[in-house]
Amino acid sequence: MDHRYNRHNRRKYSLKVQIVLVTKYRKQLLKGSIADDVKQKILDIANTRGYEIIAMETDKDHIHFLLSYDATDRVCDIVKIVKQETTYYLWQKYNS
Repeated sequence: MDHRYNRHNRRKYSLKVQIVLVTKYRKQLLKGSIADDVKQKILDIANTRGYEIIAMETDKDHIHFLLSYDATDRVCDIVKIVKQETTYYLWQKYNS
């Protein structure tokens, strides 16, 4: 059996997307524990939503990750969810 493809009803697919999120004005904010917190939050989002993170890396001003997702999801919705939840999480954590 080939495990590289997902199957659902009559569909057979393998959808992957690379998402790059950049900080506002390319400020170098993703250092140390902040980068680790962002990575962990993205992993938590992926686990709860049923996505698979294949690879993830951060630099000082951006984060990029390769994500495998279901055919019923849209990339724009995935990006929207990740941006909203990570921004809200970091704002709460570092402004309280």
